[in-house]
Amino acid sequence: MSEVLRLPRLSRVWTLATGFAGFHAANAGLSIVYTLAQTLVFSRVLDHHTFSQSVAIQAVGLYLLPFNQSVARGNFVLLRERMVRGEARGGLPEAAAAFQFNQILLLVLSLAIPPLIGTPTVKDYVSLTSLLFFCTYSNIWYFEMQMTLMATGHQMRFERITLVRRLINYGLLGFLFVRRDFMAFNLLLALQAVVFHAFLLFDGDHSLGLFGWPRGLTWRAMRAHFARLWVSFQATLAEWLTMNGPYMVFTARFGIGPGLVAIDAIMKLLRMVVSVTRSLSEIALPRVTHAVFSGRPQEGRLAAGVVLVGGGAAAAAVAAAVAFWPAFSFDLLLGPNNTVPVGAGLPAALMLLAGVGFAAGGNIVAHSGHARSIRRVMWFAAGGVGLFAAYALATSAGVVGALWAFAGVFVVVSSVAMVMLIRLLGGHGGPPETPAA
Repeated sequence: MSEVLRLPRLSRVWTLATGFAGFHAANAGLSIVYTLAQTLVFSRVLDHHTFSQSVAIQAVGLYLLPFNQSVARGNFVLLRERMVRGEARGGLPEAAAAFQFNQILLLVLSLAIPPLIGTPTVKDYVSLTSLLFFCTYSNIWYFEMQMTLMATGHQMRFERITLVRRLINYGLLGFLFVRRDFMAFNLLLALQAVVFHAFLLFDGDHSLGLFGWPRGLTWRAMRAHFARLWVSFQATLAEWLTMNGPYMVFTARFGIGPGLVAIDAIMKLLRMVVSVTRSLSEIALPRVTHAVFSGRPQEGRLAAGVVLVGGGAAAAAVAAAVAFWPAFSFDLLLGPNNTVPVGAGLPAALMLLAGVGFAAGGNIVAHSGHARSIRRVMWFAAGGVGLFAAYALATSAGVVGALWAFAGVFVVVSSVAMVMLIRLLGGHGGPPETPAA
C-alpha cells in the first residue's frame, strides 16, 4: 500500500525534474557556476592588463542590461496579456520593433565601445569587440528572447536549446584554459552567439512576428508600447539603483580600498541570492501572469509562495553563515584579499534575507505590468538610495555604519516590493494598466 502511495509523488518529482522547472533550475545553476569558473580561468590565463580589460568589457555588458530588461519586460507584458486573452493572432509588430531596435543598438555599441577602453592594435580591437558582442547578445538571449518565448508558451524549447548553448560555453572555457589563446576564445564565443541567435530568429513562431521585421506597425500601437516600455524601465531602474548604487557611494566615501572590497563581497553574495530567487520566479511567471491577466490573481498565490520559500531557504543558509561565522565566510570568499571589517556580518545577513522579497516581489510585479506598483517600488528605491548616499557622504560613518544604513534602506525597498506583490495576488492592485493600442 505504501508503495502505491509513493508512486504519484515520485512521478510528480520526475515530471518537475524533466519539465520546465527542472530544466530552468539546471540552466540557472550552470550559469551561476559558469560565472565563477570563468573568473577563475580568466585570472589564471590572462596577464594583468588583459584581465583588467576583460573585467571592464564585462562591466559594460552589465551596465547595458537596462536596455535588455526594459524591452524584455515590456514585450513580456504585451505578449502575455494578448496570449492569455487570445488576442495575439494578428501579429504584434510593436514588440518586434522594440526587439529589432534593441539588437541593432547593442550591435552598434559592441563595435563602438571597445576603443574607449583601449585597443591599441587590431588584434585587441577584434578580441574585445568579440567579447562585448558575446556579452550583449547573451543578454538579448537571456532577457528578450527568453521572456518572449516564455510569454508565448515556448519556454521548454528555449530551455533545451539554452542547455546546449551553455554546455558549449563550458567547452570553450576549457579550450581557453588549455590553449591560452584569448582572441580565438572570444571569436569562438562570438560565433556561438551568432549561430544560436540566428537559429531562434529564423526558426521561431513567425505566426506572431516575434523576431521578424515589424510589418503593419502603426504609430498608435507603437505609442502605446512606448508607455509599456517606460513602465518597464522604471522597474529596471529600481533594481539598477539598489544593486549598483552602493558601489558608487562606497567608492565616493571610502575610495578604492577596504570599504569597496567589503560592499563588493556582500553584493556578490546578494546577487547570488537574487539570481536564485529570480530563477524560481521565472519558473512561476507563466502560472502567476496567467492568473493575473485572466482576472483571477488569487490563483497565483501558491506559485509565488513556493518562490518565497525556495529563495528564502537558500538565502537563510548563506545569511546564517555570514552572521555567525563572518570571518570564515569572508576568508573563504576573498582569501588573502579579505579586508571586510569586523561587524559586517549582521548587516550583510540582513541584506541577504531582504534580497528574497526584493527579487520575488520586484520581478513578478514588473512582469505583470502594474504601473502604479512599479512606480512605488521605483520611488522608494530612488529615495532610499538617495538618503543612504546623503548619510554616507555627509557623516563620519565608517564602513560598518554605512553597511547598516544600506541594509535598512534595502529592507524598506524589499518590504514595499512584497506589499505590492501581496496586493497584486490579493486582487487589490487592480488590473494591469496596459495602454490601449
